[in-house]
Amino acid sequence: MNRKLILICAFICIPFLEKSSLFSQCNPNKIARKYKGNLKDYKYDSSAYNEIQFTDKPQTIEVVFSAYAGNIYKLVFGTSFFDENVKVNIYDKSMRVKNRKKVYDNDNGIDNLFWEQLINKPGTYYIDYDVPAKGTCKADDGCVVILIGYKDAPAATTKTGK
Repeated sequence: MNRKLILICAFICIPFLEKSSLFSQCNPNKIARKYKGNLKDYKYDSSAYNEIQFTDKPQTIEVVFSAYAGNIYKLVFGTSFFDENVKVNIYDKSMRVKNRKKVYDNDNGIDNLFWEQLINKPGTYYIDYDVPAKGTCKADDGCVVILIGYKDAPAATTKTGK
């Protein structure tokens, strides 16, 4: 009787275990630990992650980041190692505004697994992930992690004329 009960429980639980393993590639804490050393001399402030679902159509996911006066920020982007090439673009305004200006992009990045950017001007920035349509990638989903580090901006020297 106990043996039958264990087998029944195993058959009920296996689909849930398989489903959770699909999302195990999107482990934001593991990705953050991997790339945290890239902040180097910046103080770690926080991290955030966004899940990505690859579909038949390209899509854009927008995230807002605020940079405060008196700090220089270093943003480190890491992925869950999916095959698709997700581009990261940073704008001065939301995608809902026509006259926005691209201020940073990862077109010159080494690869799509890691990218870092310094931001030394205060303001609100809009980080867009341009997610391509699903290609031959085996994964249907993944995630992008942003690590945020900061350091105090150098004090401005003022010249006084006499």
